[in-house]
Amino acid sequence: MRNLGVLCVLVAISVGCGGEEKSGPPSTPAPAAPRPVPPPPVAAPPAAPAAPRRDPIAGDPQPALFVAQAQFVETPGPDGKPKSVPGFAKLLIVRHSPQGWTSSVLEDPDSNVFHKAMQTAGGLLTIGGNQALLRGWTFAEGAWKADTHWNPTFGGKWNRLRDFEQGDIDGDGKLDWVIATHDQGVIAVVRPDRGWQVEEVDRQPDTFVHEIEIGDVDGDKVAEFFATPSKPNKLDQEQAGEVRMYKHGPNGWQKSVVDAPGDTHAKEILCADVDGDGVSELYVVWEGAIGQGGALVRPVTIKQYRMHEGAWASSVVATIPDRQMRALQAGDVNGDGKIDLVAGGLSSGLWVIEQGAQGWTPKSIDGQSSGFEHPVDLADLDGDGTLEIYVASEDQAELRQYRWQDGRFAKTVIAPLHKGDITWNVTHGRL
Repeated sequence: MRNLGVLCVLVAISVGCGGEEKSGPPSTPAPAAPRPVPPPPVAAPPAAPAAPRRDPIAGDPQPALFVAQAQFVETPGPDGKPKSVPGFAKLLIVRHSPQGWTSSVLEDPDSNVFHKAMQTAGGLLTIGGNQALLRGWTFAEGAWKADTHWNPTFGGKWNRLRDFEQGDIDGDGKLDWVIATHDQGVIAVVRPDRGWQVEEVDRQPDTFVHEIEIGDVDGDKVAEFFATPSKPNKLDQEQAGEVRMYKHGPNGWQKSVVDAPGDTHAKEILCADVDGDGVSELYVVWEGAIGQGGALVRPVTIKQYRMHEGAWASSVVATIPDRQMRALQAGDVNGDGKIDLVAGGLSSGLWVIEQGAQGWTPKSIDGQSSGFEHPVDLADLDGDGTLEIYVASEDQAELRQYRWQDGRFAKTVIAPLHKGDITWNVTHGRL
């Protein structure tokens, strides 16, 4: 966990996503992780990763990770003491070449945070905050060039594009982008095939929309999309929130509520066909709560929601002894032919949640991996047919790979992370 004094500075400069989310871990101490978990065996180290550079991406396309970040720089304050202020939005690009892992950096001087980057046919697409910028990036003649597709102001305190996902959400056979924003609860559909036309689907004042997920949960072959709105984050209290579903019909968008517990909210959701029946399920991570002195009074609860004849049925997948968990992915990471859930917790570590005949079983992968967002990505970048786990272990200032070897997950550090930067997302592609 970061030093409390540093957190107060980050809260004051307001770079990420408002209140608790913008600044790093909550001001109240997070609960201690349960019994310490021995770290996984460390694989033989690869060639030392190159220092980040801002020069050309050289050579043929290689498997790559796109690490979306907010960075901070030290500058003299009015009293002459160093002051941490937000720098340019930063995207760390880590490529897996035959010579090993190499890193470079893309920066955007018009924004102070990249919340996510995704690869497209033309290059990269990023979303950022303050300003809210949807930008496409292409690399040519030794430099990155940006094209701005959307630069909205919402009329509130913050102008941020917080999450986006791509899918065919209206059954027209074309892929659109669905975008979540702060702080006026705007949810937008952006259509690249129509000149980046923007359709505002929803708006609710004084609301943060944290995440978007897309999937076909009712089996009609047209994907629905899901969003997680709540009141703006506060450090000293829990926020209520809900999970919504949006479905396209003859009369436009139909909005419904999947669940709204009233005493908590969800930032992390996942829509995936984990049981292999051809229809996606929705997985919701309901945040926990801590009491006086940092005692955990409610753990993180992960629930599965299934749509059956137009109604939702839910069941608990797992409870995790932590206050928050903001990363959840699905894939077969241990080669047993079953899809697992992989999750990153605030202070409890990195987890795999395996499904079996008796239900779900959470197992710790590494109790010494942690971070405020603690983002996770699953990808087979080495081409061996098994997914690896890629994790931004913020507190340890490491970008890590975990591979299933000899019945255990072996850890490799593939690149350093700059201490003090906040990593919001990790995705993969080929660049």
